[in-house]
Amino acid sequence: MAKKWCQIAAIVACFTLLTGCWDRRELEERTSVLAVAVDIVEGREDLYKMTVQIPIPIKIAGSSGQGGGGNSDAVKIMSVTGRTVTDAAKNLQLRLNQKLFLGHTRVLAVSEEVARRGIQDIMDSYRREPQIRRLMWPIIVKGEAASLLKIKPQLAQIPVVFLMDLIENGAKMGTIPDQTLGDYFNQTSNKSMEPFLNYVQASETEVRWKGIAVFRGHKMVGAINDIQSWSLLQLRNKQRGGDVIIPLPGTKNGFVTFRPHFVKTKLDLNEGHNNGRKQQSDHSATFYCELQGDIVEVTEDLKIPPEEFIKKMQSLFKKEMENRAKKLFTQLQKDYNSDILRLGLALRAHHYRDYWEKHDWRKDFKNFPVDAVYTIKIRRLGMEMQ
Repeated sequence: MAKKWCQIAAIVACFTLLTGCWDRRELEERTSVLAVAVDIVEGREDLYKMTVQIPIPIKIAGSSGQGGGGNSDAVKIMSVTGRTVTDAAKNLQLRLNQKLFLGHTRVLAVSEEVARRGIQDIMDSYRREPQIRRLMWPIIVKGEAASLLKIKPQLAQIPVVFLMDLIENGAKMGTIPDQTLGDYFNQTSNKSMEPFLNYVQASETEVRWKGIAVFRGHKMVGAINDIQSWSLLQLRNKQRGGDVIIPLPGTKNGFVTFRPHFVKTKLDLNEGHNNGRKQQSDHSATFYCELQGDIVEVTEDLKIPPEEFIKKMQSLFKKEMENRAKKLFTQLQKDYNSDILRLGLALRAHHYRDYWEKHDWRKDFKNFPVDAVYTIKIRRLGMEMQ
């Protein structure tokens, strides 16, 4: 019995020796990076320029009881070059007095020039790095990616925090897709869909969301604007999108604004009929989307009863939304041949033997019949109409 207890005590002692943070490192011993931007070195197609935004804790408002300075004082912008992003990170480490830490990085900005060349080599590095958060946002920047890190917004002390709030609040409102690094990895690993990323443009004092950058594999093939992106969010993600503003018929400069609040979308994969259209495939897809919302603005009075007004507006907005969806399908199929709608994923799941095995989806997507049918339900007309 005594021998048995000695063995148990020895095992417990070994367990205690195994506990602890063997790779622990104090925050003060790390240089945290909030955002990374990747560009091509001008005149050198074989070199990447990596720009990082590093916060300076002692200069951030509220840190150590000290007041904060301006935006330029709260962060440090550093740029290095390298043959790969890993090589650039190595060169950056040579200029730092502490270990580079990417565990807090929230934004990866890539210039459109780099994205159109292909970002597989860039993403390979971040996919293998265990420090990198999969909740980080990869973003395509029109122009120089480093410009996104150099903005000086008046509404936030740290520039990248302004961008983070922009995306987070847009995702909550259903107007901007919450497309993370993990989402991108999942989409590029799946043969039945294509990836997309948020597309922005930065100026000296602000950043503006312009829509979605469309990819085919790891290469950007084009972009869709904010209006088409909202149609995509409604059909793909069941999110409300932005306000819909259309001219009022029978008026010179009248407009009416519809604000969606609730979205219900169903994808119907039709088999054996083609909705009256000629097609090579015996399958087709139809999105049935119901939007419920309010009329939030009418700039001219049509002088008709509310019941008639509601029917007229529902018909007008139905036509507008279906036209927007058709333009979206044309762009994705004819212009870019990129299935960011996830139609291939649905076909692979529900029609594997009778369709998926017999077709090359990357080639056949551009000719696959897709349609959208909207139902508009206006719930409120506003206090003025009461």
